[in-house]
Amino acid sequence: MKKILGIALALMLAGCSESAPEAPAKAETAAPQAAAQAAPKAAQTSHFKEGVHYQVVNPAGKVEQPTITEFFSFYCGGCYNMEARFLPTIVPALEEQGLKFEQKHVNFARNDADFQTYQAVIRAFATVQEMGEAGKIKDPMFALMGGKDHNHTGEKHGEGINSLADVRAIFVENGVDAAKFDAIAETPAITEQVELWNKEQRLYQVGSIPAFVVNNKYLINLNNVQSVGELVDLMAYLATK
Repeated sequence: MKKILGIALALMLAGCSESAPEAPAKAETAAPQAAAQAAPKAAQTSHFKEGVHYQVVNPAGKVEQPTITEFFSFYCGGCYNMEARFLPTIVPALEEQGLKFEQKHVNFARNDADFQTYQAVIRAFATVQEMGEAGKIKDPMFALMGGKDHNHTGEKHGEGINSLADVRAIFVENGVDAAKFDAIAETPAITEQVELWNKEQRLYQVGSIPAFVVNNKYLINLNNVQSVGELVDLMAYLATK
């Protein structure tokens, strides 16, 4: 069963990359409820190997609190699968162990026009995170940007979304407070956040998503993770390494 779960997980999380569009998911996976486990024992984590299950991408990385960061995109079908099917199990399991979970949106633009659209989406997402209202906009943004229906033809991704004003309108339509959004979106703090996410995407060698970086130091190799439960164990292992 573990091997079957591994194959399904790899297919479900086949990700967007800088070199090719994200491939649609091709298989269902077993219900992940059993993945929520207590802190892994040494016997369960002794098989995790650098260069196989993870790699060190930032030797100087440090955090105030053990943190797992997901790099994702609303364009990405694998990211939508992660958001809808797996994170509802993974995040509580991490939080039970005192581990912080956060999300950052990547910029995989291939031309100047796409770059500006990505930057608008990233700034808007950073803003609603700061507001504590990110949950309101994830599903509609995945739907509009193509991730939810695995529309990776490039023809209708984010059609009509070209600027921060366009993204703002979508957010407000889905319940985000317009006045609060306007007060935060163009602040230096959000600008610094956007710049940091772009810098970290390069520093952590995030070339395919969804991607998980632990403690700003370790990049998980999802191709060699066999189940959702093993992924949680690996995250916890690296967070306390």
